Amino acid sequence: MNGLESKPQRRITWFTRIAYGSANLIGSGASNISNAWLLFFLTAFGHIPAWQASLIFAITSYMDVIANPIVGFISDSLYSTKLGRRFGRRRFFLLISMPLMILYPAIWISGMNFWYYLVTYMGFELVYDLIMVPYDTLAVEMTSDFKQRTYLTGSKALFGNIASFLTGALPGVFFTILGKQSPYAYLATSLTWGIVMLTTLILVYKNSWERKPEEVADEYVGNFWLGLKKMFIDVLSTFRVRAFRLHLGNYLFGAQGALVIFTTMFTYFVVYALQQSATLVSGMNSLNSIAQIIATFAFIFICAHKGFMGPNQVALTFLILCVFSYASIYWLGISGSIVFILLTGLSVIMGLSMGGTYYIPWTVYVFMADIDELVTNRRREGILAGAMYTCNKFLKATILFIIGALLSAAGFKEGLGTQSSSAIDAIVWLFVGGTTLLTLVAMYSTHRLKIFNQATHQIVLDELARVHAGGKLSEVTDKNRKVVEQLTGFEYEKCFGNNNVGFKESKGD
Repeated sequence: MNGLESKPQRRITWFTRIAYGSANLIGSGASNISNAWLLFFLTAFGHIPAWQASLIFAITSYMDVIANPIVGFISDSLYSTKLGRRFGRRRFFLLISMPLMILYPAIWISGMNFWYYLVTYMGFELVYDLIMVPYDTLAVEMTSDFKQRTYLTGSKALFGNIASFLTGALPGVFFTILGKQSPYAYLATSLTWGIVMLTTLILVYKNSWERKPEEVADEYVGNFWLGLKKMFIDVLSTFRVRAFRLHLGNYLFGAQGALVIFTTMFTYFVVYALQQSATLVSGMNSLNSIAQIIATFAFIFICAHKGFMGPNQVALTFLILCVFSYASIYWLGISGSIVFILLTGLSVIMGLSMGGTYYIPWTVYVFMADIDELVTNRRREGILAGAMYTCNKFLKATILFIIGALLSAAGFKEGLGTQSSSAIDAIVWLFVGGTTLLTLVAMYSTHRLKIFNQATHQIVLDELARVHAGGKLSEVTDKNRKVVEQLTGFEYEKCFGNNNVGFKESKGD
Protein backbone atom coordinates (compact mmCIF):
# COMPACT_ATOMS: atom_id res chain seq x y z
CA MET A 1 0.00 0.00 0.00
CA ASN A 2 1.26 3.47 -0.83
CA GLY A 3 1.93 5.67 2.19
CA LEU A 4 -0.24 8.54 1.04
CA GLU A 5 -3.28 6.32 0.81
CA SER A 6 -3.27 5.59 4.54
CA LYS A 7 -5.03 7.85 6.98
CA PRO A 8 -3.30 9.44 9.98
CA GLN A 9 -3.23 7.00 12.87
CA ARG A 10 -4.03 9.70 15.43
CA ARG A 11 -5.57 13.12 15.56
CA ILE A 12 -3.02 15.92 15.65
CA THR A 13 -3.82 18.18 18.61
CA TRP A 14 -2.25 21.41 19.79
CA PHE A 15 -0.17 19.40 22.25
CA THR A 16 1.02 17.12 19.43
CA ARG A 17 2.27 20.16 17.57
CA ILE A 18 4.03 21.48 20.67
CA ALA A 19 5.64 18.11 21.38
CA TYR A 20 6.78 17.70 17.78
CA GLY A 21 8.12 21.23 17.52
CA SER A 22 9.97 21.03 20.83
CA ALA A 23 12.64 18.78 19.33
CA ASN A 24 13.89 21.78 17.41
CA LEU A 25 15.27 23.02 20.70
CA ILE A 26 17.92 20.46 19.80
CA GLY A 27 18.12 21.24 16.10
CA SER A 28 18.31 25.02 16.41
CA GLY A 29 19.50 25.31 20.00
CA ALA A 30 22.68 23.27 19.80
CA SER A 31 23.60 24.65 16.39
CA ASN A 32 22.87 28.25 17.44
CA ILE A 33 25.17 27.99 20.43
CA SER A 34 27.87 26.40 18.29
CA ASN A 35 27.49 28.86 15.41
CA ALA A 36 27.53 31.91 17.67
CA TRP A 37 30.14 30.89 20.26
CA LEU A 38 32.16 27.73 19.56
CA LEU A 39 34.68 29.19 17.13
CA PHE A 40 35.07 32.14 19.49
CA PHE A 41 35.38 29.81 22.52
CA LEU A 42 38.01 27.61 20.87
CA THR A 43 40.20 30.57 19.94
CA ALA A 44 39.66 32.59 23.14
CA PHE A 45 39.57 29.84 25.80
CA GLY A 46 40.80 26.71 24.03
CA HIS A 47 43.81 28.76 22.93
CA ILE A 48 44.06 27.08 19.57
CA PRO A 49 44.67 29.00 16.32
CA ALA A 50 41.68 30.01 14.19
CA TRP A 51 42.74 27.69 11.38
CA GLN A 52 42.80 24.70 13.75
CA ALA A 53 39.41 25.65 15.20
CA SER A 54 37.92 25.91 11.72
CA LEU A 55 39.57 22.60 10.80
CA ILE A 56 37.59 20.94 13.61
CA PHE A 57 34.37 22.17 12.01
CA ALA A 58 35.54 21.09 8.57
CA ILE A 59 36.60 17.56 9.52
CA THR A 60 33.44 16.98 11.53
CA SER A 61 31.16 18.33 8.84
CA TYR A 62 32.81 16.28 6.11
CA MET A 63 32.27 13.26 8.36
CA ASP A 64 28.60 14.27 8.50
CA VAL A 65 28.51 14.29 4.71
CA ILE A 66 28.91 10.51 4.95
CA ALA A 67 26.95 9.97 8.16
CA ASN A 68 23.75 11.79 7.17
CA PRO A 69 22.79 9.71 4.14
CA ILE A 70 23.73 6.52 6.03
CA VAL A 71 21.35 7.46 8.85
CA GLY A 72 18.62 8.32 6.33
CA PHE A 73 19.16 5.06 4.44
CA ILE A 74 19.12 2.93 7.60
CA SER A 75 16.03 4.75 8.83
CA ASP A 76 14.15 4.10 5.56
CA SER A 77 15.04 0.39 5.79
CA LEU A 78 14.65 -0.23 9.54
CA TYR A 79 11.18 -1.78 9.30
CA SER A 80 12.94 -4.90 8.00
CA THR A 81 14.32 -5.44 11.54
CA LYS A 82 12.66 -6.35 14.83
CA LEU A 83 13.98 -3.17 16.44
CA GLY A 84 12.38 -1.03 13.75
CA ARG A 85 9.03 -2.79 13.95
CA ARG A 86 9.00 -2.44 17.74
CA PHE A 87 10.33 1.09 18.25
CA GLY A 88 9.76 2.70 14.84
CA ARG A 89 12.09 3.29 11.93
CA ARG A 90 12.37 6.99 12.85
CA ARG A 91 11.72 7.17 16.60
CA PHE A 92 14.18 4.39 17.41
CA PHE A 93 17.01 6.86 16.77
CA LEU A 94 15.51 9.37 19.17
CA LEU A 95 15.44 6.69 21.86
CA ILE A 96 19.08 5.64 21.58
CA SER A 97 20.26 9.28 21.49
CA MET A 98 18.87 10.16 24.91
CA PRO A 99 21.82 9.00 27.07
CA LEU A 100 24.30 10.47 24.59
CA MET A 101 23.34 14.07 25.35
CA ILE A 102 26.21 14.10 27.86
CA LEU A 103 28.58 14.63 24.92
CA TYR A 104 27.42 18.20 24.39
CA PRO A 105 28.83 19.82 27.57
CA ALA A 106 32.01 17.78 27.12
CA ILE A 107 32.90 20.01 24.16
CA TRP A 108 32.94 23.18 26.26
CA ILE A 109 35.83 22.43 28.63
CA SER A 110 38.57 25.06 28.39
CA GLY A 111 42.29 24.52 28.00
CA MET A 112 42.14 21.20 26.17
CA ASN A 113 44.00 20.41 22.96
CA PHE A 114 43.01 20.16 19.30
CA TRP A 115 42.41 16.40 19.40
CA TYR A 116 40.14 16.58 22.44
CA TYR A 117 37.91 19.21 20.84
CA LEU A 118 37.88 17.32 17.56
CA VAL A 119 36.80 14.01 19.14
CA THR A 120 34.14 15.48 21.42
CA TYR A 121 32.66 17.66 18.68
CA MET A 122 32.62 14.75 16.23
CA GLY A 123 30.90 12.57 18.83
CA PHE A 124 28.11 15.04 19.47
CA GLU A 125 27.59 15.77 15.78
CA LEU A 126 27.08 12.05 15.15
CA VAL A 127 24.41 12.02 17.85
CA TYR A 128 22.89 15.16 16.31
CA ASP A 129 22.66 13.32 12.97
CA LEU A 130 20.95 10.35 14.62
CA ILE A 131 18.30 12.71 15.97
CA MET A 132 17.67 15.28 13.27
CA VAL A 133 17.62 13.18 10.09
CA PRO A 134 14.83 10.85 11.33
CA TYR A 135 13.08 13.68 13.21
CA ASP A 136 12.70 15.77 10.07
CA THR A 137 10.75 12.94 8.40
CA LEU A 138 8.14 12.71 11.17
CA ALA A 139 5.88 15.53 9.92
CA VAL A 140 5.55 13.63 6.64
CA GLU A 141 4.97 10.35 8.48
CA MET A 142 2.30 11.75 10.78
CA THR A 143 0.03 13.35 8.13
CA SER A 144 -0.29 14.11 4.41
CA ASP A 145 -2.62 17.08 5.03
CA PHE A 146 -1.16 20.40 3.78
CA LYS A 147 -2.39 22.49 6.71
CA GLN A 148 -1.41 19.97 9.37
CA ARG A 149 2.08 19.67 7.95
CA THR A 150 2.30 23.46 7.80
CA TYR A 151 1.23 23.69 11.46
CA LEU A 152 3.76 21.02 12.48
CA THR A 153 6.62 22.76 10.69
CA GLY A 154 5.34 26.08 12.02
CA SER A 155 5.60 24.69 15.54
CA LYS A 156 9.08 23.45 14.72
CA ALA A 157 10.08 26.89 13.45
CA LEU A 158 8.61 28.58 16.54
CA PHE A 159 10.61 26.32 18.82
CA GLY A 160 13.63 27.10 16.69
CA ASN A 161 13.00 30.77 17.43
CA ILE A 162 12.49 30.02 21.12
CA ALA A 163 15.76 28.11 21.06
CA SER A 164 17.45 31.11 19.47
CA PHE A 165 16.10 33.36 22.22
CA LEU A 166 17.05 31.03 25.05
CA THR A 167 20.49 30.21 23.68
CA GLY A 168 21.06 33.89 22.96
CA ALA A 169 20.11 34.90 26.52
CA LEU A 170 21.60 31.94 28.40
CA PRO A 171 25.28 32.82 27.87
CA GLY A 172 24.52 36.37 29.04
CA VAL A 173 23.01 35.03 32.26
CA PHE A 174 26.12 33.00 33.00
CA PHE A 175 28.41 35.85 31.90
CA THR A 176 26.73 37.93 34.62
CA ILE A 177 27.01 35.21 37.24
CA LEU A 178 30.46 33.82 36.42
CA GLY A 179 32.13 36.72 34.62
CA LYS A 180 32.41 37.81 30.99
CA GLN A 181 35.86 36.27 30.63
CA SER A 182 35.14 33.01 32.43
CA PRO A 183 35.22 29.78 30.40
CA TYR A 184 32.86 28.26 32.99
CA ALA A 185 30.05 30.44 31.65
CA TYR A 186 30.19 28.44 28.43
CA LEU A 187 30.32 25.12 30.27
CA ALA A 188 27.32 26.10 32.41
CA THR A 189 25.41 27.09 29.26
CA SER A 190 26.10 23.74 27.61
CA LEU A 191 25.18 21.73 30.72
CA THR A 192 21.87 23.56 31.00
CA TRP A 193 21.11 23.06 27.34
CA GLY A 194 22.02 19.38 27.54
CA ILE A 195 19.25 18.90 30.11
CA VAL A 196 16.82 20.79 27.87
CA MET A 197 17.69 18.58 24.89
CA LEU A 198 17.20 15.38 26.85
CA THR A 199 13.80 16.56 28.05
CA THR A 200 12.60 17.41 24.53
CA LEU A 201 13.77 14.05 23.18
CA ILE A 202 11.54 12.30 25.70
CA LEU A 203 8.62 14.59 24.87
CA VAL A 204 8.73 14.11 21.10
CA TYR A 205 9.31 10.36 21.39
CA LYS A 206 6.15 9.93 23.46
CA ASN A 207 3.98 12.19 21.29
CA SER A 208 4.80 11.28 17.71
CA TRP A 209 4.01 8.34 15.44
CA GLU A 210 4.84 6.85 12.07
CA ARG A 211 3.18 4.96 9.27
CA LYS A 212 2.73 1.30 10.08
CA PRO A 213 5.19 -1.17 8.51
CA GLU A 214 2.49 -2.64 6.27
CA GLU A 215 1.78 0.83 4.83
CA VAL A 216 5.37 1.33 3.66
CA ALA A 217 7.06 -0.32 0.71
CA ASP A 218 9.98 -2.48 1.84
CA GLU A 219 13.29 -0.75 1.04
CA TYR A 220 15.40 -3.66 2.26
CA VAL A 221 18.04 -5.11 -0.08
CA GLY A 222 19.83 -8.40 0.20
CA ASN A 223 23.37 -7.57 1.30
CA PHE A 224 25.61 -4.83 2.65
CA TRP A 225 27.37 -3.89 -0.59
CA LEU A 226 24.12 -3.76 -2.51
CA GLY A 227 22.68 -1.61 0.26
CA LEU A 228 25.67 0.73 0.04
CA LYS A 229 25.21 0.98 -3.71
CA LYS A 230 21.51 1.68 -3.25
CA MET A 231 22.22 4.44 -0.72
CA PHE A 232 24.65 6.33 -2.93
CA ILE A 233 22.50 6.02 -6.03
CA ASP A 234 19.41 7.18 -4.16
CA VAL A 235 21.12 10.15 -2.50
CA LEU A 236 22.61 11.38 -5.76
CA SER A 237 19.31 10.85 -7.57
CA THR A 238 17.48 13.35 -5.34
CA PHE A 239 19.26 16.17 -7.15
CA ARG A 240 17.54 15.18 -10.39
CA VAL A 241 14.15 16.27 -9.00
CA ARG A 242 13.80 19.92 -10.01
CA ALA A 243 11.76 21.16 -7.04
CA PHE A 244 14.09 19.51 -4.54
CA ARG A 245 17.11 20.96 -6.32
CA LEU A 246 15.69 24.48 -6.17
CA HIS A 247 14.57 23.96 -2.58
CA LEU A 248 18.15 23.07 -1.69
CA GLY A 249 19.36 26.30 -3.29
CA ASN A 250 17.06 28.29 -1.01
CA TYR A 251 17.60 26.19 2.12
CA LEU A 252 21.36 25.78 1.84
CA PHE A 253 22.37 29.28 0.84
CA GLY A 254 19.67 31.20 2.73
CA ALA A 255 18.36 29.42 5.82
CA GLN A 256 21.70 27.74 6.46
CA GLY A 257 24.69 29.25 4.67
CA ALA A 258 23.91 32.95 4.95
CA LEU A 259 22.67 32.61 8.53
CA VAL A 260 25.71 30.54 9.54
CA ILE A 261 28.02 33.28 8.29
CA PHE A 262 25.94 35.96 9.98
CA THR A 263 25.70 34.26 13.39
CA THR A 264 29.35 33.17 13.37
CA MET A 265 30.78 36.51 12.29
CA PHE A 266 28.34 38.67 14.31
CA THR A 267 30.19 37.85 17.55
CA TYR A 268 33.54 38.74 15.98
CA PHE A 269 32.09 41.87 14.36
CA VAL A 270 30.63 43.26 17.59
CA VAL A 271 33.54 42.29 19.87
CA TYR A 272 36.46 43.21 17.62
CA ALA A 273 35.18 45.68 14.99
CA LEU A 274 32.74 47.63 17.17
CA GLN A 275 34.72 47.06 20.41
CA GLN A 276 31.64 46.00 22.37
CA SER A 277 31.32 43.27 25.02
CA ALA A 278 30.32 39.62 24.56
CA THR A 279 27.44 40.31 26.95
CA LEU A 280 26.02 42.79 24.42
CA VAL A 281 26.26 40.09 21.74
CA SER A 282 24.21 37.78 23.94
CA GLY A 283 21.62 40.51 24.50
CA MET A 284 21.33 41.32 20.79
CA ASN A 285 20.99 37.61 19.97
CA SER A 286 18.14 37.35 22.46
CA LEU A 287 16.39 40.40 21.02
CA ASN A 288 16.86 39.01 17.54
CA SER A 289 15.26 35.76 18.65
CA ILE A 290 12.20 37.47 20.14
CA ALA A 291 11.67 39.18 16.80
CA GLN A 292 12.03 35.81 15.06
CA ILE A 293 9.22 34.35 17.18
CA ILE A 294 6.93 37.21 16.23
CA ALA A 295 7.93 36.93 12.58
CA THR A 296 7.31 33.19 12.47
CA PHE A 297 3.73 33.63 13.68
CA ALA A 298 3.25 36.24 10.96
CA PHE A 299 4.86 34.16 8.23
CA ILE A 300 2.73 31.11 9.09
CA PHE A 301 -0.37 33.20 8.45
CA ILE A 302 1.04 34.99 5.39
CA CYS A 303 2.29 31.79 3.72
CA ALA A 304 -1.03 30.03 4.29
CA HIS A 305 -2.77 32.77 2.29
CA LYS A 306 -0.12 34.12 -0.08
CA GLY A 307 2.16 31.16 -0.72
CA PHE A 308 5.81 30.76 0.15
CA MET A 309 8.00 32.38 -2.46
CA GLY A 310 6.97 36.05 -2.37
CA PRO A 311 7.31 36.33 1.42
CA ASN A 312 10.62 34.48 1.24
CA GLN A 313 12.03 37.02 -1.23
CA VAL A 314 11.00 39.87 1.08
CA ALA A 315 12.71 38.21 4.07
CA LEU A 316 15.92 37.61 2.11
CA THR A 317 15.99 41.19 0.81
CA PHE A 318 15.78 42.61 4.32
CA LEU A 319 18.54 40.24 5.43
CA ILE A 320 20.93 41.86 2.96
CA LEU A 321 19.84 45.39 3.91
CA CYS A 322 20.40 44.67 7.59
CA VAL A 323 23.89 43.30 7.10
CA PHE A 324 24.97 46.41 5.21
CA SER A 325 23.37 48.56 7.89
CA TYR A 326 25.32 46.77 10.62
CA ALA A 327 28.54 47.26 8.68
CA SER A 328 27.77 50.97 8.18
CA ILE A 329 28.11 51.49 11.92
CA TYR A 330 31.76 50.49 11.57
CA TRP A 331 32.39 52.16 8.21
CA LEU A 332 30.98 55.50 9.41
CA GLY A 333 32.97 55.33 12.66
CA ILE A 334 29.87 55.65 14.85
CA SER A 335 30.61 55.29 18.57
CA GLY A 336 29.11 55.90 21.99
CA SER A 337 25.60 55.10 23.19
CA ILE A 338 24.12 55.43 19.70
CA VAL A 339 25.83 52.15 18.78
CA PHE A 340 23.64 50.33 21.30
CA ILE A 341 20.52 52.02 19.91
CA LEU A 342 21.40 51.16 16.32
CA LEU A 343 22.29 47.55 17.16
CA THR A 344 19.01 47.18 19.02
CA GLY A 345 16.91 48.45 16.11
CA LEU A 346 18.80 46.42 13.54
CA SER A 347 18.61 43.26 15.65
CA VAL A 348 14.82 43.54 15.72
CA ILE A 349 14.59 43.99 11.93
CA MET A 350 17.15 41.25 11.34
CA GLY A 351 15.17 38.92 13.59
CA LEU A 352 12.01 39.56 11.58
CA SER A 353 13.91 38.76 8.40
CA MET A 354 15.54 35.65 9.84
CA GLY A 355 12.16 34.36 11.00
CA GLY A 356 10.97 34.08 7.41
CA THR A 357 14.34 33.02 6.03
CA TYR A 358 14.41 30.06 8.42
CA TYR A 359 10.73 29.07 8.54
CA ILE A 360 9.82 29.01 4.86
CA PRO A 361 12.42 26.51 3.52
CA TRP A 362 11.62 24.05 6.32
CA THR A 363 7.92 24.27 5.53
CA VAL A 364 8.53 23.73 1.81
CA TYR A 365 10.78 20.75 2.58
CA VAL A 366 8.01 18.61 4.11
CA PHE A 367 6.27 18.53 0.72
CA MET A 368 9.33 17.43 -1.24
CA ALA A 369 8.75 13.71 -0.58
CA ASP A 370 5.42 13.96 -2.41
CA ILE A 371 7.08 15.53 -5.47
CA ASP A 372 9.87 12.96 -5.27
CA GLU A 373 7.22 10.22 -5.28
CA LEU A 374 5.87 11.61 -8.55
CA VAL A 375 9.27 10.85 -10.07
CA THR A 376 10.30 7.62 -8.34
CA ASN A 377 6.97 6.12 -7.21
CA ARG A 378 8.70 5.51 -3.85
CA ARG A 379 8.56 7.11 -0.40
CA ARG A 380 12.11 8.32 0.35
CA GLU A 381 11.73 10.75 3.25
CA GLY A 382 14.86 9.47 4.98
CA ILE A 383 16.97 9.71 1.84
CA LEU A 384 15.75 13.25 1.16
CA ALA A 385 16.51 14.32 4.73
CA GLY A 386 19.92 12.64 4.53
CA ALA A 387 20.72 14.37 1.23
CA MET A 388 19.65 17.74 2.61
CA TYR A 389 21.70 17.42 5.78
CA THR A 390 24.66 16.11 3.78
CA CYS A 391 24.65 19.21 1.59
CA ASN A 392 24.13 21.41 4.65
CA LYS A 393 27.08 19.92 6.50
CA PHE A 394 29.30 20.08 3.42
CA LEU A 395 28.47 23.73 2.85
CA LYS A 396 28.83 24.62 6.53
CA ALA A 397 32.19 22.86 6.73
CA THR A 398 33.43 24.72 3.70
CA ILE A 399 32.17 28.07 4.99
CA LEU A 400 33.72 27.67 8.44
CA PHE A 401 37.01 26.42 7.03
CA ILE A 402 37.20 29.41 4.68
CA ILE A 403 36.37 31.77 7.55
CA GLY A 404 39.12 30.31 9.74
CA ALA A 405 41.67 30.28 6.92
CA LEU A 406 40.93 33.87 5.88
CA LEU A 407 41.02 35.13 9.48
CA SER A 408 44.37 33.44 10.06
CA ALA A 409 45.72 34.78 6.76
CA ALA A 410 44.61 38.28 7.78
CA GLY A 411 46.58 38.02 11.02
CA PHE A 412 43.82 37.17 13.51
CA LYS A 413 45.33 36.09 16.85
CA GLU A 414 43.73 33.66 19.27
CA GLY A 415 42.78 34.99 22.70
CA LEU A 416 40.77 38.01 23.82
CA GLY A 417 43.32 40.69 22.93
CA THR A 418 43.00 43.46 20.35
CA GLN A 419 43.31 42.59 16.69
CA SER A 420 45.21 44.18 13.82
CA SER A 421 43.43 46.41 11.31
CA SER A 422 43.82 43.76 8.61
CA ALA A 423 42.14 41.16 10.82
CA ILE A 424 39.25 43.54 11.58
CA ASP A 425 38.85 44.36 7.88
CA ALA A 426 38.65 40.62 7.16
CA ILE A 427 35.99 40.21 9.85
CA VAL A 428 33.85 43.01 8.40
CA TRP A 429 34.10 41.86 4.80
CA LEU A 430 33.41 38.24 5.66
CA PHE A 431 30.39 39.40 7.65
CA VAL A 432 29.02 41.52 4.80
CA GLY A 433 30.24 39.86 1.61
CA GLY A 434 29.75 36.26 2.65
CA THR A 435 26.23 36.77 3.95
CA THR A 436 25.18 38.83 0.92
CA LEU A 437 26.60 36.47 -1.70
CA LEU A 438 24.88 33.40 -0.31
CA THR A 439 21.60 35.26 0.18
CA LEU A 440 21.58 36.24 -3.50
CA VAL A 441 21.88 32.58 -4.49
CA ALA A 442 18.92 31.75 -2.24
CA MET A 443 16.88 34.53 -3.84
CA TYR A 444 17.57 33.15 -7.32
CA SER A 445 16.50 29.64 -6.27
CA THR A 446 13.34 31.00 -4.65
CA HIS A 447 12.42 32.83 -7.85
CA ARG A 448 12.76 29.62 -9.87
CA LEU A 449 10.54 27.67 -7.44
CA LYS A 450 7.70 30.19 -7.44
CA ILE A 451 5.25 27.66 -8.94
CA PHE A 452 5.04 25.70 -5.67
CA ASN A 453 2.08 26.59 -3.41
CA GLN A 454 -0.91 24.98 -1.73
CA ALA A 455 -2.82 24.64 -5.01
CA THR A 456 0.02 22.93 -6.86
CA HIS A 457 0.68 20.63 -3.91
CA GLN A 458 -2.94 19.51 -4.05
CA ILE A 459 -2.44 18.69 -7.73
CA VAL A 460 0.55 16.56 -6.73
CA LEU A 461 -1.58 14.65 -4.21
CA ASP A 462 -4.43 14.30 -6.68
CA GLU A 463 -2.17 12.83 -9.35
CA LEU A 464 -0.56 10.42 -6.90
CA ALA A 465 -3.96 9.22 -5.72
CA ARG A 466 -5.34 8.96 -9.27
CA VAL A 467 -2.45 6.94 -10.69
CA HIS A 468 -2.12 4.71 -7.63
CA ALA A 469 -5.83 3.95 -7.91
CA GLY A 470 -5.26 2.63 -11.45
CA GLY A 471 -5.70 5.81 -13.49
CA LYS A 472 -3.87 5.95 -16.81
CA LEU A 473 -1.04 8.40 -17.38
CA SER A 474 -2.65 9.37 -20.69
CA GLU A 475 -5.76 10.65 -18.86
CA VAL A 476 -3.97 13.52 -17.10
CA THR A 477 -5.39 17.01 -17.68
CA ASP A 478 -3.26 19.63 -19.42
CA LYS A 479 -3.17 21.74 -16.26
CA ASN A 480 -2.00 18.88 -14.04
CA ARG A 481 0.53 17.75 -16.63
CA LYS A 482 2.10 21.21 -16.74
CA VAL A 483 2.33 21.45 -12.93
CA VAL A 484 3.85 17.98 -12.56
CA GLU A 485 6.42 18.61 -15.27
CA GLN A 486 7.42 22.00 -13.84
CA LEU A 487 7.88 20.61 -10.34
CA THR A 488 9.63 17.37 -11.27
CA GLY A 489 11.63 18.47 -14.32
CA PHE A 490 10.46 15.32 -16.15
CA GLU A 491 7.96 14.70 -18.91
CA TYR A 492 4.76 13.40 -17.37
CA GLU A 493 5.04 10.00 -19.08
CA LYS A 494 8.47 9.53 -17.49
CA CYS A 495 7.15 10.04 -13.96
CA PHE A 496 5.87 7.38 -11.52
CA GLY A 497 9.05 5.32 -11.81
CA ASN A 498 9.14 5.29 -15.61
CA ASN A 499 12.72 6.55 -15.58
CA ASN A 500 16.17 5.68 -14.30
CA VAL A 501 16.02 7.91 -11.21
CA GLY A 502 17.13 6.17 -8.03
CA PHE A 503 18.11 2.62 -7.31
CA LYS A 504 16.62 -0.06 -9.54
CA GLU A 505 17.11 -3.62 -8.26
CA SER A 506 17.90 -5.89 -11.16
CA LYS A 507 17.13 -9.57 -11.28
CA GLY A 508 20.86 -10.26 -10.99
CA ASP A 509 20.93 -8.44 -7.64
